[in-house]
Amino acid sequence: MIREFVEQHRQEMIDSLQGLLRIPSVEGPSKPGQPFGEEPAQALGYVLDYAAKRGFSVANLDGYAGHVEYGLGEDYVAVLSHLDVVPVGPGWSHPPFGAEIHDGRIYARGAIDDKGPAWSTVWALIALKELGLTTRRKVRLIFGLDEESGWKCMRHYFSVEPLPLGGFTPDADFPLIHAEKGVATLCLEMTADKDSMAPCVIHFRAGDRPNMVPDKADIEIDCHSETAAQEWEQHLHKEARQHHIDVAVKRDASKLRVTVRGVSAHGSTPDEGVNAIVQLATLLSNRNIANASMWHVIAAQDTRGKSLGIDTADEVTGPLTSNLGCAELTDGRYRFWFNIRYPAGQDGEGLLEKCREYVSDRWSVHLEGDMAPHYVPLDSPVVQVLQRVYEEHTGMKATPLAIGGATYARVIPNAVAFGPLFPGQPDLAHRRDEYWSINDFLRCVEIYAHAIYELANTL
Repeated sequence: MIREFVEQHRQEMIDSLQGLLRIPSVEGPSKPGQPFGEEPAQALGYVLDYAAKRGFSVANLDGYAGHVEYGLGEDYVAVLSHLDVVPVGPGWSHPPFGAEIHDGRIYARGAIDDKGPAWSTVWALIALKELGLTTRRKVRLIFGLDEESGWKCMRHYFSVEPLPLGGFTPDADFPLIHAEKGVATLCLEMTADKDSMAPCVIHFRAGDRPNMVPDKADIEIDCHSETAAQEWEQHLHKEARQHHIDVAVKRDASKLRVTVRGVSAHGSTPDEGVNAIVQLATLLSNRNIANASMWHVIAAQDTRGKSLGIDTADEVTGPLTSNLGCAELTDGRYRFWFNIRYPAGQDGEGLLEKCREYVSDRWSVHLEGDMAPHYVPLDSPVVQVLQRVYEEHTGMKATPLAIGGATYARVIPNAVAFGPLFPGQPDLAHRRDEYWSINDFLRCVEIYAHAIYELANTL
């Protein structure tokens, strides 16, 4: 029944998905009733208005989050998605908010993370309603607007709404994720040398968010003389060739403006990107420059936290990962933000103390955020139901996974991440030319409709 419904409404599903993806829902300046800016609020309004026209009960919680509701009763099962997206970044082949379709793929920031999957759950619920499939428990689709930043949306939502019995988030991988690493943001600061006679940095900025591998780093260096600037320019190009670093250098008298290009990736998988900050530091680390020891430390950064003294691992979630996501020079202080994904049995405060003990006392280190690891036992009814649904739809064995990503599953009890990426597919979250296969979008509508129905009749 659900498959036939999907085929009958195929074009409407695609057209409406394009409408949502064309909203550039990057967090912006807060406004009354729009705490995360105009565009995220517009995305939430699009979803709630569309669902209301289909006859669902909807609610907007002060602009922080909203929900679409189906069924009756006090207890409910939840599906949590987010409508905010990370900044676009350079180098797209198609307009990042054009939602153009090429070769069966829809290209847009948010296509896979997470507006596309969120929209597939809306259509899953529409299918259940219009097919007359009732559930024992009420169902809520909950939509947040701050997942890519601070999760204030979910804190506000559950400060005024009761917790569900359980559920899932469509924001990771199939077959399902039952364990997630803890997530901490460490900030390392150092005072810029003012009295050094060596060339000095007068501007530095890199990266957009700690949870993105930075694909660009900009710096301006005062070499104090035109001759020195010429020599520096030659050296930078030579070093860049040796280390295969993408660099652009512009010289203006004694000053150099340097831009290093890397490759963006999700902060939970830093090995899949090329870190522009680390590459920039590599170019600077062999030069006589103010704060030379600092640039040596940054050039030595790795993705396992060894250079911070915090590398660790466990059998369930694997090794800690470290992503140097953004950095800046402001008010005479260098600041470097690290997105740390750490295994079970650890906590942010413990990592902070280890880092402080390991690095030079010239560094000031503090913790800017910490979310504990998340774990749902394999014998949980939620895990059992979703395993069965996945196996029925794919014919493949559903072995639960552990990841370094942080999903909304950790916000509520008895919840896991369930899709939308199928095994073997590339993870395009936070990358340029993000896309989602139209066939996978429609396939997820079918899978999520079945999953919602089974969970709401089991829990």
